[in-house]
Amino acid sequence: MSKRGTRYDDAFRAEAVALVIEQKLPISRAAKQLGVAMETLRTWVEASGRKHSDDSEKSDKQRIRELERELKAARMERDILKEAVGIFSQRPK
Repeated sequence: MSKRGTRYDDAFRAEAVALVIEQKLPISRAAKQLGVAMETLRTWVEASGRKHSDDSEKSDKQRIRELERELKAARMERDILKEAVGIFSQRPK
């Protein structure tokens, strides 16, 4: 556990930032492994100027595949509803 006011050298900071950015480790997990405060590590990542991609972010290709699946399901539901309307709107014989 880190103590308030602890100073870390630049090499340690750079390795911590690389752990988060290059290995895509969540800041909370990396901070716990390194024994530093989560907010301290977040500050280092932001100060580095390098983009931190969170786990919740998805690549464009992943998002497109997800949207295509959703569209396919919506079209199937629409077709089923169209057919049901056609069946129920016919006159009884």
